[in-house]
Amino acid sequence: MIDHLSVFSRKIIWLKPLFFLTTVAAIIVFVYVVLTENGAGKEVYIIPCVVGLLWSLVCLLMLSAFPHVPPKPVMQQRFYKRLRIWLVRGCYHIVSLIFVVLSASALLLTFRLLNVWRADF
Repeated sequence: MIDHLSVFSRKIIWLKPLFFLTTVAAIIVFVYVVLTENGAGKEVYIIPCVVGLLWSLVCLLMLSAFPHVPPKPVMQQRFYKRLRIWLVRGCYHIVSLIFVVLSASALLLTFRLLNVWRADF
């Protein structure tokens, strides 16, 4: 699974600045709506900002972590080199499980937040 995530994240690494800008924009709009008096009438933007921030952070996590996955070790390498690669890949497996859980949680939270948003506005 980490090899697939690595290939996918290397293909879309060029989108990293876009996700970063989306994160910053969502934070700015959220802070504006929450902290200003004029924003009280624009509370309709809070839920989309939270959803956009959530997904952009999940995508930034993927694009930051997975492009650097080392290839599988070969038997010609020394034992300690293979052990180091196995340990690093094991850490990437843990990060990938966290990424899958975060993605599933973000998907569930997105559906619930958008249902609330649709019902209220």
